[in-house]
Amino acid sequence: MRKLYSYTDLKFPVGDDTEVNFEVKLISDGNIINTAINVPGPNDQLLHDEGVVSLGKGKDLRGDSTVSFSDIINLIPQEDEIRIQYLINGTLLKEHHNMKSEETRPYVMLNIQFPEL
Repeated sequence: MRKLYSYTDLKFPVGDDTEVNFEVKLISDGNIINTAINVPGPNDQLLHDEGVVSLGKGKDLRGDSTVSFSDIINLIPQEDEIRIQYLINGTLLKEHHNMKSEETRPYVMLNIQFPEL
C-alpha cells in the first residue's frame, strides 16, 4: 500500500484582489508527478511535473479549503530521496521530503486555507 503524506492546517494570507498562483518545483532528479488542485468553485487545476497555475483571487478562495493532491514516482535507481516544493506566489508553502527507502511512490496532500491579509 502506498503511503500518503498529509499536510493539514497550511495557511497563506492573501488580499481579496490578490491573484493566487500555485507552483510545484521538483528538487530531486527523476521525479514524475501529477498534481490535482481542488479550489472552492469551478477553477480546479491540474499540473504535470513542474509548473505554475492560477487558482483565482484571494476572495474566491475563502470559506472552504483548497486541497492539492500529488501522485509522485521517482524512476532513477541512484536517487535516494524524493523532494518537492510547493509555492504560493513564489513563496515556499511546504517542502515534502521522503527517502525512497521509506516510500518509492508517495501521495502528497496539502490542505490550504487562504485567510484575509
